Amino acid sequence: MALLTPASVRALLGEDGLRPSRRRGQHFLADPNTARRIVRLAGVGPGDRVLEIGAGLGSLTLALRERECSVLAVEIDPRLVSILEREVANDPDVRVVTGDALTIDLDALLGAGPWRCVSNLPYNVATPVVIRLLEEAPTVTSGLVMVQREVAERLVAAPGTPAYGAPSVRVAYYAEAKIVVPPRLEPKERELFEQLASVSSFDPRRRR
Repeated sequence: MALLTPASVRALLGEDGLRPSRRRGQHFLADPNTARRIVRLAGVGPGDRVLEIGAGLGSLTLALRERECSVLAVEIDPRLVSILEREVANDPDVRVVTGDALTIDLDALLGAGPWRCVSNLPYNVATPVVIRLLEEAPTVTSGLVMVQREVAERLVAAPGTPAYGAPSVRVAYYAEAKIVVPPRLEPKERELFEQLASVSSFDPRRRR
């Protein structure tokens, strides 16, 4: 299964006359090597069930399937859902759902666990999506999300640091969180991977 490249992303968007929506904070991952590294950092593998929020054109979806994960891909934009459904039409281990991660019924969507979350989150809803998963999705046991650097810093901030605030408090109440940066990166790669926030060690006793 070929992963998406800059050329294939442009082609898929061009076929339907689409552009990323600023209103929805859309941005499309177009480097297959980056997609693979994100999946490796998430620590998922064969048989894992992965929730992907903001699946877009399927860059991470395909990388997750390459690792033999089962993927539940949630996407709010019906135009992108149509493209993604075409891309994975013959794959029984990918389920594509049209919905808003801030309002969708998580219990009905996920059912029994466990689930992992690996997502390239839309910029404008990244923080509330992470908070909602922590508070309302007890079957999601860990996650790795790609967000803007300042969002990642707020999610993992310690008391007394400039980025510390309400999101930091809520994340720390439910989980351990850190920014994931692989060693030996080029400067441009380091900037990208500093946007990855790992949220793990969820405490189900504190939920609901």
